[in-house]
Amino acid sequence: MVRPLAAEPGIHRCEALNLIRFVQFVIRTPAHPINSYIRNGFVADFYLNIARSGRFHWLRRTLEHVLGTEIYGSLPQRLYIPHPFGIVVGATSKIGEDVTLMQFSLLGGKDPWFQGATPENVYPTVEEGAYISAGAKVLGPITIGAWSIVGANAVVTKDVPPFSTVVGNNRILKSTDGGHPAVRKYLESRKKSGAAT
Repeated sequence: MVRPLAAEPGIHRCEALNLIRFVQFVIRTPAHPINSYIRNGFVADFYLNIARSGRFHWLRRTLEHVLGTEIYGSLPQRLYIPHPFGIVVGATSKIGEDVTLMQFSLLGGKDPWFQGATPENVYPTVEEGAYISAGAKVLGPITIGAWSIVGANAVVTKDVPPFSTVVGNNRILKSTDGGHPAVRKYLESRKKSGAAT
């Protein structure tokens, strides 16, 4: 027979509740669906879970100070930050599922003298599965298409179509229909599993 945690000898009810509250912050993100080598470390998952909870603001700010990272905006359940250092995401940025943000990447505003009442159309939108490489800057109210790749140290200020690779200063290197074969295989398997349910 399984006894509740609080009924275990030596564990008081308040200790059990504190343990249950803590467990929600150590929930691990599964490996990336396309590349299993892309996964969050413990500190990255801990930071993202605290950010999603909206609680423990002092702990979040301490982690942000130590990591040099500030991630705001909508946080999906599967956001990958394998090296969580120096990542800055604007307050109204929209991020899709399975997005990867590498170290020192920036999703920010383009206009340094913005005087609007609300920053709704200031920050970028990153669609599902996009990969933002190390040091990349995505600026302004633009959209990075699904399963696109932004190269290292790229500066992007224009929309990027889905399944594209962009490098340098807004230079789209290639754009393919349906994406890389591994991405196509993953998307087809998702359609099949969705049709089966």
